[in-house]
Amino acid sequence: MMRKRALNRISRPVGFLGVLLGVSVFCVFQYCVALLRLTDQSSGMANKFSALARDKYMDFLILENLYVLLAYLILGVCFAFVLQPFACLLCAKYRFFQGWKRFLPGVIGAFLIHGYFTLRLVETRPYFLDDAKFGYWYYEILNVVPDVAKPVVFGLLFSVLPVAILGYVLVWHWRGWTGARRLIAGAAVLGLSGLIVWKAGLFGGTARGKEMADDGERMNVIVIGSDSLRGDKLGYSGYVPRRKDGLAAGGVSPVIDELAGRSIVLENCYTPIASTLESGTSMMASQYPHKHGFRHMYPNKERVLQTQAETEPIAGVLAQKGYDTAVFGDWCAGYFELMPLGFENVSVSSFDNFKIYMSQAVMMAHFVVPLYFDHPVGYAIFPQLGSFAQFVTPDVVTERVEKRLGNVSKKGKPFFWHVFYSCNHLPYRNPEPYSSMFTDPNYMGPNRNGVDFDIDSFIGGTDLENKWNVLPKKEIQQIRDLYDGCTRQFDDNVGKILAALEKNGLAENTIIVITADHGDNLYEEGVTLGHGLTFNGELHANHVPLVFHVPGMETRRVNEIVRTIDIAPTITKLLDVEQPASWQGRSVAGWIDGSEVPEDRAFYGETGFPFIQFRVNGVERPKLPPMDQMTEIVESFNYQFVLKEEFEGPLVAAKQRCLMTKDWKLICTPSADGGRHFDLFSYAGDGYEKVEPSAGNDAEFSSLRKALESWMDEGIETPAAGIFSGI
Repeated sequence: MMRKRALNRISRPVGFLGVLLGVSVFCVFQYCVALLRLTDQSSGMANKFSALARDKYMDFLILENLYVLLAYLILGVCFAFVLQPFACLLCAKYRFFQGWKRFLPGVIGAFLIHGYFTLRLVETRPYFLDDAKFGYWYYEILNVVPDVAKPVVFGLLFSVLPVAILGYVLVWHWRGWTGARRLIAGAAVLGLSGLIVWKAGLFGGTARGKEMADDGERMNVIVIGSDSLRGDKLGYSGYVPRRKDGLAAGGVSPVIDELAGRSIVLENCYTPIASTLESGTSMMASQYPHKHGFRHMYPNKERVLQTQAETEPIAGVLAQKGYDTAVFGDWCAGYFELMPLGFENVSVSSFDNFKIYMSQAVMMAHFVVPLYFDHPVGYAIFPQLGSFAQFVTPDVVTERVEKRLGNVSKKGKPFFWHVFYSCNHLPYRNPEPYSSMFTDPNYMGPNRNGVDFDIDSFIGGTDLENKWNVLPKKEIQQIRDLYDGCTRQFDDNVGKILAALEKNGLAENTIIVITADHGDNLYEEGVTLGHGLTFNGELHANHVPLVFHVPGMETRRVNEIVRTIDIAPTITKLLDVEQPASWQGRSVAGWIDGSEVPEDRAFYGETGFPFIQFRVNGVERPKLPPMDQMTEIVESFNYQFVLKEEFEGPLVAAKQRCLMTKDWKLICTPSADGGRHFDLFSYAGDGYEKVEPSAGNDAEFSSLRKALESWMDEGIETPAAGIFSGI
């Protein structure tokens, strides 16, 4: 027995605590660097909210920084566990690591592991690195490997190697443990495995409604959308990306293109407002913004409660008919926490509020959190990670949908679901392979993994138009290519949902709708980036895709204008459910089943919150302060950002409005002196061209202006046929 213990002492010259001491040096260094990073970020921001965080919420920031110490404690123990076998080897072989220097292998090993996992992050989730402000030397190391060899090399390096090392470490410790320690270790492994399975099971969302029950063979409906997905940037619309090699050879949307080929495609669908909360409410409640009351993205509590009381969203209508209703999404779908829109089951990230922003700033400054805790166990330890944009990824959303499809297929109850992704939203960050799928492989500029977005300028100033206008063509092309990768990521997730429908025997009884809340501007003529800010250009920010796949119906394409407020009435008509009288949209189900001839419809729209007031020639626009001065944080309303009451009227009065028919477009821009400036455009075959009102088109101009002002001032929509009826 004494000899065995002596052998153990010889074979293990460094104890666990000795290695842990060395790892602790690494953890203290990382913690201090994170605090300095957080301080630099805060002091470098000049907007009102950063000052508010420092002045009023310092206690909260301190507590968050103390809470994150748990991550360093867990990391230190895990690192020491992994490094002890190698520390013992070094100390046994090299006399340098004797005496007080025995803790050095723990220090060196911790930094090596950290560097390894950072390289792994570059390959798997590069969007995290931009937030950490890290340099590009990581990319240069990985680029040493030839492209043709990367799959094999990276597979061995980032998948096989860690498994092999972990296996060696476990065997090494197991051989040195006594029977009691082995029992404890086995119990720990079983407990951890159970925790992982349990937390993964929780990802299905929280049910707010009654249990599903058996039902008949009524059609299911699943509406799948991506925030900021443009109607003209999909393959079926004729779009071809710049790159066509490698993974890009399939185009930006091979799955959706195939689905569109056996569906009804409505090629000219527009949202009345290009801002998520407002447009989502318009689509689900079939009402214009002036009707449902959300005129911007920062409503107060009273407005939210009033809208909830006065609208009749389609999810609520179908729930009353026995449908299971659920919404799934990541951070862009967070508004459903604020405004559930009739859905009984909500599985989304929390809606934007100031405390979430502050907590995210802390967690992202401590880079060990996204690096080592982006998994189910990490979410159990740090639940707030589920509210952060970077952690609830599109893949997580899709997994939730797949799981619930498996459950609902066994129940037989019809369902109405909405799946809403953030894939195409600024700043266009996504993981590999999408991040580089369509971009120039030689590009190494500031927009490598996403738009180099200055949030301080966005919320604290209104001069971004000047900054974005000076981008060189190379940067613009990179941004467009990133957007294409975002679309492909969305397309792949759509493919997984379609496969899950097939797997569960639901494909032949499910209506599938592909759409978006709004589009985005991508440096077309007259515009830069963003949405809901202007009607300059070709209304790309309001143009969304609309594909209706109805099993058994013939494929067709419709060119006439439709609106997102027409989607809910169309679905209820297809399901033979009566639509509420409060809905303002009109069904196009007859266009889909071929029983009606499509007719021209008029599009009416308004801009959203004025983060930027884009210039309009010949108009001095009303002056509005930046976002951080127009809004406030209301603690009693879950720390939501809310527009100050004194800006409600001026904001609405400053909005641009638009009326568009198949032949004409009229844009109204309010001026600083209280007047209204109108720009007239006529359709020229491949777009709308600006024309001056003259004797030749005076009647059309007058009719359009009368209809637009009637909608603006009285909320009355004049149908397309009625606009020119007097001419």
